[in-house]
Amino acid sequence: MKFHHVLQRATLVVAFLSCGLPLTSTAQAQWGDLTGQFIFDGDVPAPDEVDSTKEPLCAKTALTDELVINKDTKGIANIFVFIPAKEKPKVHPDLKASKVKDVTLDQKLCRFVPHAQVMRTDQILDVKSMDNFLHNTRPNPLKNDPVNFAVPANAREGLTWKVKVAETNPTQIKCDIHTWMSAYVLVLDHPYAVVSDKDGKFKIEKLPVGELEFRYWHERAGYVEKAVKIKIENGKAKDLGVIKLKADKFPKS
Repeated sequence: MKFHHVLQRATLVVAFLSCGLPLTSTAQAQWGDLTGQFIFDGDVPAPDEVDSTKEPLCAKTALTDELVINKDTKGIANIFVFIPAKEKPKVHPDLKASKVKDVTLDQKLCRFVPHAQVMRTDQILDVKSMDNFLHNTRPNPLKNDPVNFAVPANAREGLTWKVKVAETNPTQIKCDIHTWMSAYVLVLDHPYAVVSDKDGKFKIEKLPVGELEFRYWHERAGYVEKAVKIKIENGKAKDLGVIKLKADKFPKS
């Protein structure tokens, strides 16, 4: 009888292997995607500009990039969508480690490029400049070590900011020489974060299935939404569709 059970089990194992199926339920990891679009609900305001004649090599006016709205689509750029670090989500095997180890923050015509981005704790921030004059770059994190780089003219080799732990929210980065210059970087210890693009669209791939908590954050609004519960289903893209945000969420400082 025992031999019969062993033979049955062996037959099942062979069947699973021949079909390319995993042997255990834990190996059958399930994943899905999340998409959406942030739209400005109201009349699109003119872009914020500042007088930058203090630096004659810059343009006469510079965009602050505090609130970037596509006048054609009303999409809102630079909204962070992320699972907070405290949630410790299960991570897809393809995303366990960052494939790119350097994240670049450049400076051009007295503006940080990009204005908003995400990095992980296994990456470094590589600070560069395309401008033919001096900048300084000063991240102001809550949990990681602050730094203050003097960035020489045309610095292409870059200066590195190394992080150790995830931050709760995006970290502001400033240039104290050109005080209107500002950027934001969100440091996390997992891959599930993104910044909305020029049309307000975003996509996060290979999320674990189940109900997950997300935050929406913008530099003017702070938390657009602090705790959004979203159910991710296996093999599907959860589309949140258009998320309309009223103008009063983005007051000028």
